[in-house]
Parts: sequence; structure tokens; C-alpha cells
Amino acid sequence: MKALTITPAATQLPRPALRAEVIRLDKHRKGAFAVAGDKKKIAAYHWESVITAIRAIQGRGSESAAVDLFMRRAENGDLKPSVMDALAAVSVGKRMMPSRSTIFEKLAAYRDHGVDGLVKKHKGRIRIEGRWEGLALEIWSQSTSPEIAPIHRKLMEVHGFTVGYEQVRGYINALPATLGRMSPARIGRNAYRLSQKSFIRRCIDNLLPGDIYVADGYCADIYLAHPITGKLWRPELTVAMDLASRHIVHMRADEHEGTYAVQNMWAECFVKWNHVPLILYVDNGSGYFNHLMSDEMTGFYARSGVQEVIHAIPGNPHGKGWIERFFRTFKDDFLRVRWAAYCCADEQADEVKNHLVNEVKEGRIALPTLAEFMESVTAWLADYHGRAIPNQPALAKQTLWAQLQPVPPTVNLAVLKRRSEMRKVRRSAVVHMGREYSHPDLLAWNGQPVVLEYDLTDDKVAVIRTEAGDFICDAHLVKKVQQFSDNRLEDLRQKRLENQIKRKQKHLEEDIARAGRVFDAEALAEGALPALEGESQRIEGGDFSLDDFN
Repeated sequence: MKALTITPAATQLPRPALRAEVIRLDKHRKGAFAVAGDKKKIAAYHWESVITAIRAIQGRGSESAAVDLFMRRAENGDLKPSVMDALAAVSVGKRMMPSRSTIFEKLAAYRDHGVDGLVKKHKGRIRIEGRWEGLALEIWSQSTSPEIAPIHRKLMEVHGFTVGYEQVRGYINALPATLGRMSPARIGRNAYRLSQKSFIRRCIDNLLPGDIYVADGYCADIYLAHPITGKLWRPELTVAMDLASRHIVHMRADEHEGTYAVQNMWAECFVKWNHVPLILYVDNGSGYFNHLMSDEMTGFYARSGVQEVIHAIPGNPHGKGWIERFFRTFKDDFLRVRWAAYCCADEQADEVKNHLVNEVKEGRIALPTLAEFMESVTAWLADYHGRAIPNQPALAKQTLWAQLQPVPPTVNLAVLKRRSEMRKVRRSAVVHMGREYSHPDLLAWNGQPVVLEYDLTDDKVAVIRTEAGDFICDAHLVKKVQQFSDNRLEDLRQKRLENQIKRKQKHLEEDIARAGRVFDAEALAEGALPALEGESQRIEGGDFSLDDFN
């Protein structure tokens, strides 16, 4: 067996590792300066400038003598302006410079830790919880949006906490924005999303005039004379805007923003400029989104040649911000200034609006007509179109709109205003809304579905087409139920009147029931029908149409 030889080197104890050989385990951590805020970083930079100036004075001499000489030069203003500014920035209160001891502390910290040692580590007074904070936050976050003073009183009077108003106010004001005054719990998630959260702004710089039309309705804040009754009336304006140029391509006034108003507005707009846009950007209202407008085969959008219809997200006004901005400009610049005497905007005092209503009812003020109002709107739009486009300040709306390259509609205005529905042929005839249309050519189509095109204002003839849109014949009216009028528009108005009567009758029944009275509903209805029928005949007998004013 070979003997183990022990050399002097083997008995030598392990030497300690050199400083250069030590691997720092926290090298991945960021220093105090890297994680500090902007204010603390700026203060550290100022201290570094002061220390650099002191070291330049010190050279190889004493640090204490260098500090004394630095402070004397600072008192005499003999330092560089940048150093004097840095010295004033790190001073506290009204002092000209920090104290001598503070300067030595910063010199030692910079020598040991570099710029990280110059970062202020004071974090303020640590707040002590008082057990009432959670309850205060719970009350503060209620949907009723309570104020601070009632919360403080409830904490003291109901829950028995000994807490000052300043403490409660300081705690609530220090809450983050998601829990603060405009938090989703206080104002609602939808209002928080619309008013506080960021949203994506769409870029429309590459659009050409006529690519996209945006449309919406607006109940005008103005009192006009109703075209039939002459009483107070606020018209419903349906407005279409070209998105690229912000040019108002059409505006129509109606009693409400229904399918009839929307379809006629689009038909008149397409024919007016001899152009059908690629895309329509509209909301989800009943006038824009329904079977008569949106059906892939018989809907107005498909028949007119529109390539795509985009419906905005419900409850999101940012989606149609361009047209909403126009409505605000229309109200502020036109209604509240040029029609101030008849304006009924929310910004007006109630007594002013009530005075106008009373004066009109007493006959001392005559309301303007719809024709006068629309004529004034047309004149104002001419000025509006001369203004600059928001995203192109050097270009006017009418200048860019003049670059439109029209894509003409394939049919005329009368055809665009027709409605279209699917019907099945039976015995060479098609029945729709109590009206029967017949033609000899329909015999070959018995039992098959066809497309019926009809005019709301004239029920004498209906156009029959195949599902592919090919013409079959013009079917003539051969039979009509007696209760129906000469055109479908009057039937729809009569139906709306009957529904209004039913709703008012329900309200009357509820009021009488609340009063504890018993009545005969049928007797009341029979007594009201003659008056209503007379009113209906008076309306039908007139030749009024809102189309006359658009």
C-alpha cells in the first residue's frame, strides 16, 4: 500500500475570495436611483453637481477645508450659476444652502453608494389604520355618490368612531382614481367607460369623399308651428354626413326617426348627389336596423347598392363622434344664436322656456313654419361648409367635397323610395296589407315566392320581381278591404293613432284605479271614438306631407 504524502500546500487553509471574484447575487436588482420618481432623480442630480464642485475645489487637500471654502464662495456668489442653482434647489425652506453636516452626509453617501446614495429615502409619515377606513370606503363607493361630510357624520353618529373630518377627507382624497370620485362604483361602469377610460381614435386620413356616410337623428331644440295643428312642435332631424370631408350631404325633418324618414332621407341623398357610398355608418335605432332596411334580399341597403352597413355599438357615442360633434355645433352656433327667440335648449332657464310656451298659447307670439326653418338651415350650412376640416385645417369642407367622384344609383328616386317584401303568389295574385294585386303573367308563378315592391303613397300598382331581382310584371290593384285608405301611409298613420289611443286609455284606467273609482271602459271608448274619427278624417282630408318641406 502506497503511503499518503502530505505536502505543505495541502495543509494550507483556503484563502478568502478577492473582491473582484465575488459574484453579486443581487446584480439583477435595480438601484435606488433607477426606481426613484422624477422629483427624486432631479434632486439627486442637483446634489451630484454640488459634490462635483466640492471635489474640484478639494483636489488632494482636506475635505473639511474644501467644504468650508465652498460654503464661503457660495455666500459671496463666486460659484458657477449652474452650481448656485443646484445649491438653491437642494436647500430647505428659506435657507441659501444646506447645512455643513448635511453636505458631509451627502459626500459620504456618494462615496459609498454613488448616485444611489443621493436619492432621498424619506417616504413621509406612515399612516396608522383606524379600523374605520374600510367602512368609509364602502359608503363612499355607493352608487348614490355620497359626499365626505355625510360619511364623516355617519362614522361618528351611527358607528361610534372617533375620527376627525380632516382624517376622512385625507383618506378619501388619497384613494386611487379607480376608487375616487369618478370611480365606476360611483358613476356607473358605462359612464366611467365613456368619460374616464381611454378609447381608440379611428384614423380617417386615407378616406376619399363619398366613401363613408355617417347618419343619426336629432330632435331639434327649437319650437316650430306644427304643419297640421299649428301648435308647438319640435322636428326630428335625420342628418347624413360625408366622413372624409364632414360635408352635410342631406338633412330631412320628420315627426320621428322611423323607417319612412330614414329610407326617404337616404333615397333623396343618393339622388341629390348622384352617388351611392361604399359604407353607411349608422346606429342601431329601429329606423336603421329592421327587416325593410337590412334584409339581404329585399332590404333598402341591398337594393340601393350600398356595399356594407356598420351599426355603432349601443350606448357608445364615441363611435359616431363626428355626427355628434355636428349636432353640438348646430345647436350652439345656429339654434342658440340665430333662433334664440324660439330655442328650447337645456342650457336655457326654465322660466324663459315656460314664458315662450305661454306666449304662444295665448296667441301673442307666432311660431316660425317648417319651411322658414329649413330655408334658414340651408343658408347656415353654406357657411358651415366653408369652414376648415378638423383634421385638415388648410382645407375647407366644400373644397374636399368638390373632389367627389360619383357612383350613380342604378334606379331613380321613385324606385328607391319603394318598400320591398317577399310574398307568395296564389291564384295569379299577391296580397299585401289588405290589398290584392293581380296580373296574367303571375299564373306561371302560383305557389312560388316573389318580391313585391310598393309605394306608400300610391297603392294602384305594385311591381313584382323574382328573388334575383328580375322584373316579372306590374300588378294592378284589383281588390281592397273597405277599411283601408287609398295609400299605405295613411293606414300606418291611422294605426299609430289607434295605438296612441290605447296607451292613453291605459293611463286613464290607471289614474282612476289609483283614485279608487270604478268606470265602464267600453262606454268611455265609445264616446271618444266619434271625436277621434273626425280628427282622423280631417287629417286624411288634407294634402299635407313633410316631404313638401325637405
